Amino acid sequence: MDDDDIKTHNARERRKRSIVLALVLGGLVLLFFLMTMVRMGGHVLDMP
Repeated sequence: MDDDDIKTHNARERRKRSIVLALVLGGLVLLFFLMTMVRMGGHVLDMP
């Protein structure tokens, strides 16, 4: 392998890792949002 192949491989791996990290963080945000909605119950829209 020459330097260009290694750089391309590293960039590809870094991109995959970034995508997985973004999906995990998005999933956590969604989970916290849903947990908040469940804890507040159905009375969220009844507030004045």
